[in-house]
Amino acid sequence: MHLHFLVASWQRSWGAMFSRDLREDILAFIYPTDTPRTFHTFFCPPLRMVALSEEGRILFDEVIPAWRLVKLPACRYVLESHPQTDYRPYVNTILTVSSTLPQLGAVESGARFDSLLFALLAEAVADMRRIREAHGREIQPEIHRKKFEAWERGQMASSAGFLLDFSSDWNLPSNAVQLSYSILKAEEPYLDEIVAASVAGIPWKHEFPDHCIRCGKTGSWRTVLTPAPQTPLEIIWRYQRPENSVPLCHHCTETLGFLRNETLQIDLVWGLWGPRFEALWRWHRALQGNDLPEWDTYRHPLWPGEFGGGTWETGSGALDHAAPRPPHGIARTEQHEIALRRALFSKPFRGRQPGDAPLQRLLQCGFEFSEGDIR
Repeated sequence: MHLHFLVASWQRSWGAMFSRDLREDILAFIYPTDTPRTFHTFFCPPLRMVALSEEGRILFDEVIPAWRLVKLPACRYVLESHPQTDYRPYVNTILTVSSTLPQLGAVESGARFDSLLFALLAEAVADMRRIREAHGREIQPEIHRKKFEAWERGQMASSAGFLLDFSSDWNLPSNAVQLSYSILKAEEPYLDEIVAASVAGIPWKHEFPDHCIRCGKTGSWRTVLTPAPQTPLEIIWRYQRPENSVPLCHHCTETLGFLRNETLQIDLVWGLWGPRFEALWRWHRALQGNDLPEWDTYRHPLWPGEFGGGTWETGSGALDHAAPRPPHGIARTEQHEIALRRALFSKPFRGRQPGDAPLQRLLQCGFEFSEGDIR
């Protein structure tokens, strides 16, 4: 494990940008005073962000996906690491060593907007280069729809708009500007959906715990609801959200007959995700019945505001709660827990005992069971 102290303004403004993976590195942003801070994860991998007080008290600890702005409380130190890295053993070292380090220009980490703007322009041009490599000089809409995922297309459309906004003031590559016009024209019928996908449809499976919720062994996230064959490509990403999946190993999948039992599938995903699955279910049924209301997908990328509650825990689909998150802290009711238990123990339990599964411990699911549940 490598601990890196960032004390200069340029070090803090660069941070984890353009890193593919922090792996075993922990970045420690050291500041001379406590103040609220705004961080970003543009051009960063998903990472754990931790804010500490001068005494080392944890004020903020969350896994943040890429392309996010994060408002931190007043803090003295900020740590960035791989989502699964345990930073706690290094807190005492950070507190001890930080007082001996020089402060080389105590500027807020987000203050270097010129560097950030240049990086955004470079990334936008890189997106146009990907489009050029896929199509040549002329955009072929149907090929583009099939070649790139909806969230990628949303990022590309955002990059195109970003370049055009600056094309009159900056000397940008003419090919990139022309491609920007072409891609926005080609994507015009789908802009609302692909921009929503760029926020809420980003890949998540490799970042979430993949332990089987039943036995705790390594498994995979298995999808429950499936789109109808005629479903447009631009909205299929909602079926790929975590709220539509449960983590099971191959053995438990076969034992439970998961792939053949629709009732068990619903019990598992509803019990695990509670009101978040209920909101997705309402969207799914409205789509099937051709009864979806008009709604502002920029403010509510996931589903209409009336389909969920007001917070992430209660099923909100608002922009603030759209990034994929593991199922921790959800407002489950007793009915959700009964459904989850009914599904998990629908067949005799073998191997690890109930409650041993890491995801169950994360969810604080203390299931009671009878002797008939275990063999």
